[in-house]
Formats: sequence, structure tokens, C-alpha cells
Amino acid sequence: MNIDLEAGLHPTVHRAISALQGGDKLAWLTCFTAAAKLFDNGKRGNFHQFSRDSVGVMHFIAIEHIDSDGRGLRGWLHLDHREEVIAYFKFRVDSTEMCSRLDVARLEGAQHLSLQDDR
Repeated sequence: MNIDLEAGLHPTVHRAISALQGGDKLAWLTCFTAAAKLFDNGKRGNFHQFSRDSVGVMHFIAIEHIDSDGRGLRGWLHLDHREEVIAYFKFRVDSTEMCSRLDVARLEGAQHLSLQDDR
């Protein structure tokens, strides 16, 4: 499915989401600082493990909302061959235009659930 990624995304976030959509781990990682942090539904996670396990597997099939600052988006995320969920990604971009933090959450109604399995 073709998604309009030009519609209001911050340039660094655009590159990261394009890399996620294309399953390009190297391009994904070049959007983040070496010490990038991951928060999964508010809980600290391992950014590099998330990147290793998720990029190339998950991708957005529809984007429903982009925050006004272009650093957050919500939409339908394909997790694997069996599961599609509504998810939210929020990127913190530092002064060097690199992502230093990624917040992810799975959304079900008003309830926020973890995007990653307990590993």
C-alpha cells in the first residue's frame, strides 16, 4: 500500500519511517543517535533490539494522523503475517536533527498496550 509520507512529517522522521517501510535497517539506524532511547508504552526498552527485531518485519499499512510538529504518527501497523494493530510512534529529534528517543505504543480504544512481546 502506498502511503503519503510527505504529508507533514519532520524530515528526519520521514527518513526513519521510509526506512521502516522499506525494511532498511541501516537507513533506519542512521536516523538515530548512538545512544537513542526506546520507550515502549512508557517503559524503557532496548532500542537496538527493537530495531534488529522489528525493522524488516513491521511497517505501516495506513497512517491516520500526523502530529502538528511532524514528529509523531498514528496508524495501522503490520507486525507480522498474523497481526495488524493501531500504533503510535513519537520521535524526539535533537539539535543535530537526529532522533534521540522513540516512544512506541499499541493502541486499543483508549487503552495503551505494549508494542513488543515480553522478551
